[in-house]
Amino acid sequence: MYEGTIGAGLPIVSTLRTLRASGDQVRSVQGIFSGTMSFLFNTWDPATPFSAVVMSAKEAGYTEPDPRDDLNGLDVARKVVIAARESGLDLELADVKVRSLVPAELEGCTADEYLARLAEFDGVIAAEAAAAAAEGMVLRFVGKVDVVAGTGSVELGKFPTTHPFAGLQGADNIIEVQSMRYSAEMGSTPLIIRGPGAGAHVTAGGVFGDICKLGAQLGARVPI
Repeated sequence: MYEGTIGAGLPIVSTLRTLRASGDQVRSVQGIFSGTMSFLFNTWDPATPFSAVVMSAKEAGYTEPDPRDDLNGLDVARKVVIAARESGLDLELADVKVRSLVPAELEGCTADEYLARLAEFDGVIAAEAAAAAAEGMVLRFVGKVDVVAGTGSVELGKFPTTHPFAGLQGADNIIEVQSMRYSAEMGSTPLIIRGPGAGAHVTAGGVFGDICKLGAQLGARVPI
């Protein structure tokens, strides 16, 4: 009963549980788990400094007061751990390999100094974006669970412009699940779950849904 912990109110945890309960075997889960990071990369035009997009997102309320709490990848890593455990993989946070987008030189400074100096490091991510564009790809900040290999990671990945991850809007989340049932050998495409990954109403709905499930388990007459 932790639907609200990944993707606000999206049915991610319940879907993974239903797949396993019905005899399926989850092989991998990958996706854009953070509404903040989704917004940053969906709106960023590499012709614009990345630091300017971060500042705009902060001013609009899309990031934490200290954007490093989003950009360091730990929020996504926690969601990777949850997705891994719901997929049958016993993973700890320390097991997740995380690509942080916070420059090492700015990890220990104050939030104000971080924001003041972030532009100094725009060239690093701009070069990665240019390299991806040269291959006809875009950058997306993704969490990955490889159940078969027993690994979890947070990466700045490259995806073709035709990939579902490349076509998101706003702060949407998207999760791709590959399993025994949802696989090429079974003649199926991966299972895709997509929708708002942030917002008061959808998050409240996810949390309230969890409360209703808990109530039903405790004997309350809840229509679930």
